[in-house]
Amino acid sequence: MNKLYVSLIESLYLIYMFHFFETSVDFNWFVSPQSYWFKHLIGNEKGLRICPFGRIAIFILIFIILIRNYIDIPQYIINIILVAAFILSLMNLNAVIYLLPIFLLELIMNFYKFL
Repeated sequence: MNKLYVSLIESLYLIYMFHFFETSVDFNWFVSPQSYWFKHLIGNEKGLRICPFGRIAIFILIFIILIRNYIDIPQYIINIILVAAFILSLMNLNAVIYLLPIFLLELIMNFYKFL
């Protein structure tokens, strides 16, 4: 499959999950910071589970995923960005769960590139 199509699908998935997906399932175990930028829905009520910081920060990852098709970004830079996204998403385990398909897909794409 063309890498651009994969990037577009990943980007649309991230936009949907971080901006529109509402659920009553809460994976978060940790106490999150309570400032406006990091506050998100906790408990069993249905709603968006991502804080305002996460909804804005995800656009950086989307930008990198899309721009790598037009600018040659070394793979180690992409890997550093993915690790940083993982570390930042640990503030909210819902974000980790939402990002798992992206991490797995990128890992598979990297593995098969080197075969």
